[in-house]
Amino acid sequence: MASHPLLALRQYATLSEPQSSLPPSKLLFSNSNTMVVFDAYPKAKYHFLVLPRYPFPPQSDPDSDESIVSIETLDDLKSLLLRAEPDEREEVIRAMAETAREVEEMIKDEMLKTEGFEWRIDVGFHAIPSMKHIHLHVISEDRISASLKSKKHYNSFRPDLGFFIPIMEVQRWLQDDRTMLDRVEALSATQTLLKTPLTCFKCDEPMNNIEKLKQHFEKEFSSERKEALKYIAKHGRQRASDEEVF
Repeated sequence: MASHPLLALRQYATLSEPQSSLPPSKLLFSNSNTMVVFDAYPKAKYHFLVLPRYPFPPQSDPDSDESIVSIETLDDLKSLLLRAEPDEREEVIRAMAETAREVEEMIKDEMLKTEGFEWRIDVGFHAIPSMKHIHLHVISEDRISASLKSKKHYNSFRPDLGFFIPIMEVQRWLQDDRTMLDRVEALSATQTLLKTPLTCFKCDEPMNNIEKLKQHFEKEFSSERKEALKYIAKHGRQRASDEEVF
């Protein structure tokens, strides 16, 4: 494996046979264009990373050894958006999004098995990633994990702050070159967002420290689970996201 931890994802992405090279504790699954690995330091009950593989073959010939993009183009989101041709970046983002949807369905199945209900899953990129090789986070909204240890950790995954960029937002950028360039130019300025005071992104309650926030998340999750199971027992199904709350 990679000699430096920050290069681990690049090492995974360039494996020719990930299924035989990585243990089940690291690899969820792979296909011709993408692979899904467990986040080594998950920030929620469920946390996976979707990586484009290299070589990244054309959609028309998934078994090809040729790559439609260079390895440097896959360094991070910024590199992909600035270096790849429009059709190339769209193909990479589309493949990652499709794989992320598969992961979401797998997570939902596990949620039902373990907790009896489903809860929200966030899918997005970090504006400034900590590891080399573009990767898409698929993370459950609970944010309950022993690895969530700092304000920086938490703020980097807040879905309402701006450092965590939803996949659907990136897909909208691709529809207009001017918009995309403006958004890419603004990525470096998001670093200051990680210093934002601790606040629950669900209820806006301020927290003095990360431990209090984590305790708050545990209570919120317990309450959400109780209400969801009550609703399921009464109606035989889980409430749709667009229905009124209890």
